[in-house]
Amino acid sequence: MMKAKAWRQSVSALVVLAVSTVSGAALAQIQSSQTAQTTSNTLVAQGSLVGQRRCAKQPTAIFGDRTATSAVVRALATNQSVTLSENAAQAGFIGVSAPSPGFVQTVNLKLCPGTPSPSPSPSPSPSPSPSPSPNALCRSVRAQQGLIARRGPSVTSAYVGSVAYNSKVYVTRNPPNSRTEADGRIWIEINRPIAGWVSNGFINTPGSNLVYCQ
Repeated sequence: MMKAKAWRQSVSALVVLAVSTVSGAALAQIQSSQTAQTTSNTLVAQGSLVGQRRCAKQPTAIFGDRTATSAVVRALATNQSVTLSENAAQAGFIGVSAPSPGFVQTVNLKLCPGTPSPSPSPSPSPSPSPSPSPNALCRSVRAQQGLIARRGPSVTSAYVGSVAYNSKVYVTRNPPNSRTEADGRIWIEINRPIAGWVSNGFINTPGSNLVYCQ
């Protein structure tokens, strides 16, 4: 009777020990999985990872597959860098392409010391348009009677002044702003010595009232 009782007590103790061992192993596996997932989420949150560098937190290894029981491809020293080849970790491992292709546990990776935060490249400043030279804007009046300047490109527009024969006027741009009326008269805008519009002749009529200054 005493032997049977002692046997039952021994069996009960073994069951408790087995349950405790299994529970401890399961808890350690869950904690490790949570740590790996947190590190993985941190890596993914940083955007595209392919081509980025990460450094080893401690001596670790590059494995041939996504498991620590697979063959070790290369040993890494603390702060030795690797180049990532994937944008997301899987099962706590992320692929690397250098210094050797393989997989590294994400819990053993960190940002490399002195890695600057990426910043957008500055947009190149547009090249300023060259300003036309004063001579390119200068015109000489060739109409013997001179020219009347009007506020707008029309013979009915208000009179603003006149420019004499052989005098110099300056257009606003080169080629100058121009308008053509229904009767074929061509108007040119000037801003010196007065601002307004002057007639430069007619379409299909030889000659013009304004020529480039010499």
